[in-house]
Amino acid sequence: MQSLFNVISILVSFYSFVCIIRILMSWLPQTADTSFGRFISRICDPYLNWFRRFSFTRIGVVDFSPILALGVLSAVSMIFSMIAQTGRISIGFILGALLRVIWSFFSFLLLFFIIFLIIRLVYDLFNRYGYSSFWAMLDRFLNPLISYVTRFFGRGISYRASLIVTLVILLVIRVGLGIGVEYLYNLLIRLPI
Repeated sequence: MQSLFNVISILVSFYSFVCIIRILMSWLPQTADTSFGRFISRICDPYLNWFRRFSFTRIGVVDFSPILALGVLSAVSMIFSMIAQTGRISIGFILGALLRVIWSFFSFLLLFFIIFLIIRLVYDLFNRYGYSSFWAMLDRFLNPLISYVTRFFGRGISYRASLIVTLVILLVIRVGLGIGVEYLYNLLIRLPI
């Protein structure tokens, strides 16, 4: 029975890999029209599209639903792998796996915003007088987050200071929640049930 769970875990991991190929192919639209592209789309799109219906996975025009979809596959693979290794599964391990899926999604979002805040801050520090449509688009994307984070500081704060404050707060949240989630995960997987 354990070898069956091991095979299922391997198949789920392989399907994750195929989904990653499909996600990368979406960045190159010309690959979708090939016979390989259509084959991969038929296999992966029903699963990936199921996650696209959740509005919280979209921020502006950016769709993060593939990250959530891959996280769920990863959790399923972990669960079947655990059953294959130990011959049993606990509710604590399932809850821990779900916690890790949720955390990986939000951790990725935080990291995404942190990277774009760093890019915007570096541009602001070194090129104050050049401005293009890319930077305007990036500002429109970041400004709701920056406004939300810096609203407690009043209106007198400069844009550069707003970028720095938002970046520092997101870094603290990312590190703090990462430590907290890891601690909670270790508690959950030790539950006897």
